[in-house]
Amino acid sequence: MTFNETSLKLYITGVPGTGKTSIAKRLSELLNLKYIEINDIVLEKKVFLGYDIDRDSLIIDDELLIPKINSVIENSSRICLSGDILPLQNDFNYVIILHCKIDVLRQRLANRGYNTAKIESNIEAEIMNILYYDALELFPNISITEVNNDINSIEETCKNIISIIR
Repeated sequence: MTFNETSLKLYITGVPGTGKTSIAKRLSELLNLKYIEINDIVLEKKVFLGYDIDRDSLIIDDELLIPKINSVIENSSRICLSGDILPLQNDFNYVIILHCKIDVLRQRLANRGYNTAKIESNIEAEIMNILYYDALELFPNISITEVNNDINSIEETCKNIISIIR
């Protein structure tokens, strides 16, 4: 699919620390899209089962979360969804996977106060490019694009993404 002025659905994903939220918020402003953060829906709708102390994160109930996100997606023609990769409806125009260099990612995660195990888990996911392979499986008919977001400014990264979708 290509860029369409009346309908545009972007899915921005990446491991924590790659800039999903910053990029998605700015793209939403630049392209006049409704910004949707998956974690906000998790908290707002209380679709989590508990807290994983070892991973320092919520245990999300995908069975409850996915229908809630899908209903938002199907009722909106112009959205920018940001968050973890999930098996959602396949009506996105683009899935954008953000990456950054390992040393930059490690520093960003440390600055967030992530514990060592959580940092290493996310570094491993980035090195193995897990999100890309998940996206290929979940969205076989959608354009999947990988974008580095480590040395460029938010504006430069957004400009790069806009040039890709146009």
